[in-house]
Amino acid sequence: MARLLPVFVHGWAFGPEFWQPVLAQLNWADAVTLDLGFLKPEASDVTKAVTLDDICQKQQPILGIGHSLGFMWLMMQRRQGILPAGSQFAGINTFACFASREGCPEGVAPRIVQRMIRGLGREPVAVVNDFRQRCGASPVSAARCQPEELTRGLDILRTEDVRADLPTGLLEVLAGRQDEIASPSMTEASFPAPAHIKWVENGAHLLPQTHPVECARFLETLRNRMEQQL
Repeated sequence: MARLLPVFVHGWAFGPEFWQPVLAQLNWADAVTLDLGFLKPEASDVTKAVTLDDICQKQQPILGIGHSLGFMWLMMQRRQGILPAGSQFAGINTFACFASREGCPEGVAPRIVQRMIRGLGREPVAVVNDFRQRCGASPVSAARCQPEELTRGLDILRTEDVRADLPTGLLEVLAGRQDEIASPSMTEASFPAPAHIKWVENGAHLLPQTHPVECARFLETLRNRMEQQL
């Protein structure tokens, strides 16, 4: 049976350490995490991130697992054709179009994202920690915030629409019914059939943190099924 390389990509205002609760449950020795650069790593971080170049050089198909913005970022790389052939994908608390536009009324008003971008220019830690508080995450220090990368991430959320870049084969998304960031209506509009959404009824936006067992079970089942089809 062929093997997929599990690649975990975090969302906006988080870092690769975000995935630690899920990785501890999975115990996948081959799993790697990417760092989108939103936060400076803490000295105590045990998660070692690799680069996209590292992954592409392996020429091994990946199982790209993206949380929130991380999934959109993976689809953008897929669009560019730089990921290894045969790569598969899964999303957690995510979407294919975040800001509302014609054909996507379920999205967030672009002015809200634009306001966050302006705020990053004045007091980035306040913008980051306001968002993290809404998610239910602990605050970070001002020294960890990387305004340039954070702005780039928000610009992706404001402008990108990756619905046309979704794979036509097996795609599953784990979502929380209580998610205030990636709302159920946004999720459903982003991933029509044949994509399949698995719901956690009491889950919010941080399922990998709050429901690591459910996330691990979801990913283990999905990886086994995908690898059997390679």
